[in-house]
Amino acid sequence: MTKGLEALKVKAFTRDRVPNDHPGGDLPWQTYHTVRNALVKTCRRYGPTGPMGVIKIVEGVENPLMMLAKDQDFWESGDPDPAYFILDGQPNHERYCYAELYGDDPFNAGWLMSITETLREFDGWGLCVSNIPDSYLLIFGKRLMVKGRLAKCQSAAEVVAEARRLLKRGNKKWWQFWR
Repeated sequence: MTKGLEALKVKAFTRDRVPNDHPGGDLPWQTYHTVRNALVKTCRRYGPTGPMGVIKIVEGVENPLMMLAKDQDFWESGDPDPAYFILDGQPNHERYCYAELYGDDPFNAGWLMSITETLREFDGWGLCVSNIPDSYLLIFGKRLMVKGRLAKCQSAAEVVAEARRLLKRGNKKWWQFWR
């Protein structure tokens, strides 16, 4: 597993956003949810995933929420108490999905390698992990973009160790460290 981690490049970034390279700007929900479905399936191998599960990809459907109102099986329910919370709404037309990780140890080398393997099937797509305290992480197929406390990491193994530590520590204010 370590050898696979060594192949991932780590790059610190300072921008608030990664530019959207999607031609034409608008990203169809079917494209977004095809990637999200793959990420949900990958995360489920490591623990409960939600809030929603896999959605049926149907061409010609303009609004997936309207389909859900007509067909309860159109979008499967997520697992209870998800360790991997993959945002189910498409917030914009960028080519990355958003996740928050919860529980005892959701961020580990095996999960990270599986996520990068999944993302290599979707060129230019990434997964943003947005709840690592004082940090931000964008995972792509062959690289990790890090910000905040993770920016000091030089390798993917260091990112795993630091992200795990920060997630276990949780959000704290500066004055809480002396208690």
